[in-house]
Amino acid sequence: MLTIILKIILCSSLFIAVYYLFLEKEKMYRFNRIYLLSSLILSYAIPFITFTIQAPKAIHPQLIIEEAVQYVANTQHRQESFDWMSLIWSVYIIVTFLILAKSILSLLVIKRIQGKKSSYQNYNIVITQKKLSPFSFWNTIYIGKEYIKNDSIDPRIFLHEKSHIDQKHSLDLIVIDIIKILTWFNPVVFLYKKAVITNHEFLADEAVLNHKFNLKEYQNLILDELMGSQNLALTHSLNFNNTKKRFIMMKSQKTKFSLFRKAIGVTTLVVATALLSEKTYAHTSASPENNTELEHTSTPMNTSNTETTKIVQYSMKNLPEDILQEEDSTTPTELKKEVLKSVTDTISPKKDQEGKNTNIQDDKNFVNAEYPNGMRDLRAKIAQTMDTSILEPINGIIKSMAYVHIDPIGKATNITTSGINDTFNKEFLRTMTIISNETNWKPATKNGQPIASVLTIPVTMNFAKQ
Repeated sequence: MLTIILKIILCSSLFIAVYYLFLEKEKMYRFNRIYLLSSLILSYAIPFITFTIQAPKAIHPQLIIEEAVQYVANTQHRQESFDWMSLIWSVYIIVTFLILAKSILSLLVIKRIQGKKSSYQNYNIVITQKKLSPFSFWNTIYIGKEYIKNDSIDPRIFLHEKSHIDQKHSLDLIVIDIIKILTWFNPVVFLYKKAVITNHEFLADEAVLNHKFNLKEYQNLILDELMGSQNLALTHSLNFNNTKKRFIMMKSQKTKFSLFRKAIGVTTLVVATALLSEKTYAHTSASPENNTELEHTSTPMNTSNTETTKIVQYSMKNLPEDILQEEDSTTPTELKKEVLKSVTDTISPKKDQEGKNTNIQDDKNFVNAEYPNGMRDLRAKIAQTMDTSILEPINGIIKSMAYVHIDPIGKATNITTSGINDTFNKEFLRTMTIISNETNWKPATKNGQPIASVLTIPVTMNFAKQ
């Protein structure tokens, strides 16, 4: 999840930076409006976009899945001293609720404005008795009675508010407000809202000036309204306070670089999508009968190997987006001390019993945890799920060991992998997590009662060139 959030913030920051550097000061307001809305939505979509790439077939890996070994763990799981995830979610929900309440209150304030409802040039208007600077929301113009003279409204004011309604600017603000409510932790959303409102005012000013009204007189009208009542959220008001930018853009002319600036904006969207989206490699998976060699061992892997190995740990409390993020490194021996310190029995397979583990101590009251359809199916599932293309180019033999923590109800509560090759560890971790997420394991039992256990699954890959 953290990876997705960081990608969203990175993309939205990049897109808004391009807008302020290259697009804002160019007189191409309609393009800028489309760019702002599309880039904001795209920045939230990019982390979920996946491209499939054909993987090269230079190396043919041979997958060797050894017999699983099992440890029996105490059913009492170690409690975390403090649940930070619960705190984070609580803060998120509280802040989201407060922002939502504020937005709903803003809508209610607009809805409760009292005044005479009428139609003016086929547009809905509400004429209030209180002094109220003209503003528009959705399909209605709200205006104080002092602005009505001889049953008419100053054409400059009317054209300004009419353009907001015709171009459906309120819809833009509602979309951004929804995004802000749900992802208030992204500070770039607030910059987007400011940029969008400013662009709306540029468009409204352009609509007025296209009717050949005097520029100076129109600017004086804006200055006169600048000291009026405060703007309401989600509305467009004539006395919008970003006056300096508006006055500058009123006098600006379209430059010969506008096409080039548009190209920069579009190119940024395309390149960011290509670079920051997820990529998968399409390759033909060989059948387990052809590329899987089965080794059976009667003893667990020796975790006191003198070679330095690297642990990549993944907690099943997290979602798969965090699968490839490394946690603090430790050694398999340390893992045993911290996670498996309550081990009571050690289970290893007999060579003549494929797919089953037996108790070294010959405890007849103990029944091993198993994959639902047996070890042979688990081997086949691993071979089908593992993406070997990401391991290229690798020569020789690499090994990894997965530790699958299975609780008394058959759910995998935690998965870790260890081995020399970090990439292989991560891919094996991803593979076992995907399998465990869709699997209800048969839990180990002792004296007929389900108990927690840790299943270790060794995997060896032999990369042989053509």
